[in-house]
Amino acid sequence: MQYMSRTGVSGQHATGLKIVILVVLLIIPLFIAGAKTMKNDVITQEEIQHLPQPVQRFLEYSGVIGTPRISQATIEQTGFFKIAPDKPWMPFTATQVYNIPGASFEWKVRMKMAPLIIVTGRDALQDGQGSMKIKLFGLIPLVNAKGPEMDQGAMTRYLSETIWFPQAFLDEHITWEELDFLSARATLTIGDKFATGVFNFDNLGEFKEFTCNRYYVKGDEKLLLP
Repeated sequence: MQYMSRTGVSGQHATGLKIVILVVLLIIPLFIAGAKTMKNDVITQEEIQHLPQPVQRFLEYSGVIGTPRISQATIEQTGFFKIAPDKPWMPFTATQVYNIPGASFEWKVRMKMAPLIIVTGRDALQDGQGSMKIKLFGLIPLVNAKGPEMDQGAMTRYLSETIWFPQAFLDEHITWEELDFLSARATLTIGDKFATGVFNFDNLGEFKEFTCNRYYVKGDEKLLLP
């Protein structure tokens, strides 16, 4: 399953349903729809001093310093799904809610596969457990995926998408290791589970790329690959 929007993050789930986010500028953009703030609390320069230099530059470049601290972010998406390379694009809308203190998310999608055929889906991370459910007309189950591979995939997805709400870089669930002047490795830990990825930035601090290992399905095998 493919979809396109203005995100620049890519990956695959181990359920056989492949999700690839393509950078296509002709689609209505993804945007932050809302956020819950914490009263009388803002991000300070002192709070980022312990972070690797490239991460500090990014937080300064993104304008996080001095902004009210948030506990929740909501993102809305409009775009097109593709369930296979030879299938047509289908319109979808989705809402994703992130809980920063809980390092969790819930993504709900509604997709029009044909004039009278609607598919709904839910992708989530809660307490370190990932899950995916897809239903026809919101009633008939088509996919109900969970397990270690889904856990790792959902945690990696959350980690990569923190670039949209960078205050999460300061959350206690994420630790950092500086690799060089332009990159740092982040590790998301929830209980006894963890996922890692590398964030790359330019000299000014602008985000450029996120890389990681994800599970891929090849026949009956589930391979952890870049």
